[in-house]
Formats: sequence, structure tokens, C-alpha cells
Amino acid sequence: MSGIALWWRAVRPFSFTVSVIPPILGTVLAVLGNPGLEINWFRFILTVIGCVTAHSGANLLSDYYDYKVRVDREGTFGSSGLLVDKIMQPGQILKGGVIAISVALGIGLYLVFVTPNPMLLLGVIFIGGIFAVFYTANPFAFKYNALGDIAVFISFGSAMVLGAYYVQVHSFSWAPVLYALPIAQLVDAILHSNNLRDIENDEAVDIKTIPILVGEKVSKWMYYGLILGAYLLILILIVWAGLPMLSLLTFLSLPLAVKLVRMVRDKDKMPKKQFAMIDAATAQCHLTFGALMIISIIIHIVIRQ
Repeated sequence: MSGIALWWRAVRPFSFTVSVIPPILGTVLAVLGNPGLEINWFRFILTVIGCVTAHSGANLLSDYYDYKVRVDREGTFGSSGLLVDKIMQPGQILKGGVIAISVALGIGLYLVFVTPNPMLLLGVIFIGGIFAVFYTANPFAFKYNALGDIAVFISFGSAMVLGAYYVQVHSFSWAPVLYALPIAQLVDAILHSNNLRDIENDEAVDIKTIPILVGEKVSKWMYYGLILGAYLLILILIVWAGLPMLSLLTFLSLPLAVKLVRMVRDKDKMPKKQFAMIDAATAQCHLTFGALMIISIIIHIVIRQ
């Protein structure tokens, strides 16, 4: 396997949907809330690259620390598997993570420099950086102290969406914060499904996740709430927060959501290798839901003109 292919596997590109959907949604919402706005495409592209690069860095750092604390070890699922399989060295992965985070920080600082009234944007970038670096690194290690859900909910939800919105509009609005909540729930569902799958493996190395704290039965119900709650939030946002009615298009992804709920319900009846794909399957639902939400808003904007 070539060096490029190895690094591509290391950053786990299948998960990039969670860092691509939010900045696109934030930019589309900027146009929705500000008729006549001309998108700055260069800054939009930089925003997407910055989000994905930060996500890549977080994935690499997570691989490094998961391996160090033995969350990732022989017989476990998750991560890129490159360290467990001895294909790459921990130092390589750590260096790659630091470089990726540094590149993302450089992009973020450039956007702060060219954005009027940049303090809010700087705050969003600071929060995202803290969660990216200390998701698994000490002294916070959010993932290992049952705080990973909060980190991903904020980072890949309202923070990224608001940040992308602000890059274009240069002013605050509650719309991107609120409209990001359904996809934030689905991002958290990805992590929650991963932790639900890994309860036994994580307990063995004495870390804390929500499923470990509340148990498998409650965790399943939490997963149902995260998945199906995203659709309920769409209805609430349409009725009380002005989200376009066309956002009901997101319900076209409901069959995927129902399939996931059934999969989690029947977790104990299926082979472990089959259930191991629950996080990737949940990410697919997030992608479909997020894409439909973006498309629905674009259609609304076109019709409105």
C-alpha cells in the first residue's frame, strides 16, 4: 500500500460527511437568511477544507491515544486499524495529527483575519480546536470521561454551521445554531452507536462512555431518541423557528433511520462483525439527511427568487 493510500486510510475518509455537511449547510443558511447575498466561494472552499482538515487531525490524534490507552487493541473494532495491525508507528500518526490540526488552525486564523468583527468566529474556532485536540488528549480526554457526546454535538453541529454562516455574513443569527440541531443529533448518534457497540471493550480498559454509565438497555433508547429525534426537530423548527416547509424532504431518509433503529434493537441477535458497521451505517443516514436538508433549502431559495 502506498504512503498516500496509508494516510488516506489513517484519516478515515468515510467519516468526512460529518465535517462537510455542516459548512455547506451554514453557507446555504447564509443565503437563506440574507436574500441577495453573494457567496464568497474562496472563503467557502477554505471553510470546508479547514473543517475537514481539523476533523482529520482529530481522527489521527484519536487513533494515537486510543492505541496508547489500549482502547484500540487486537480484537477490537473502530479506528483505522493501522496501529493495531503494526502497519504504521504511533509517532507517525501523532505527527500527522499535529500537522493536520496546525493546517486547520492556519486556515482558521486566515478567515479570522479577513472577516469583519471576527471575535465570534475566533471563539467558534477556539471551541472547535479545544474539542479536536483534547477529545482524547489529556488533561480533558473528553472521549474517555463520557463527554465525547457533548464534544461532537457542539463541534459538528452548531459550531461548524454558525462558523460557516459567519464567514459569509459577518454577523450572528440564531438560525444556524437552531437549524444545526438535527444534524448534531445524528452526529452524536454516530458516536453513541460506536460506544454502544464497544461497551465490553471499553469497560476492559476502564474508560467512561455514556453507554457504560447508563447500561445497554438505556443506551439503545438513547440511540432511538437521537435518530428519530432529528426528524421531530425538523417539524419543531418548521412550526416554531421558520425552517422552510420543504425541509420535510429530510423524511425521505426515514426508512434508513428505521432500519438503524431495528438494527440496534436486534443487536444481540446478529454477529458482532455485522453490528460492527453500525457507526458507518449511522453516518450514511447523517449524510442522506444532511444532503436532503441542504437540497430542500436550496430549492426554497430558488423558488423564492
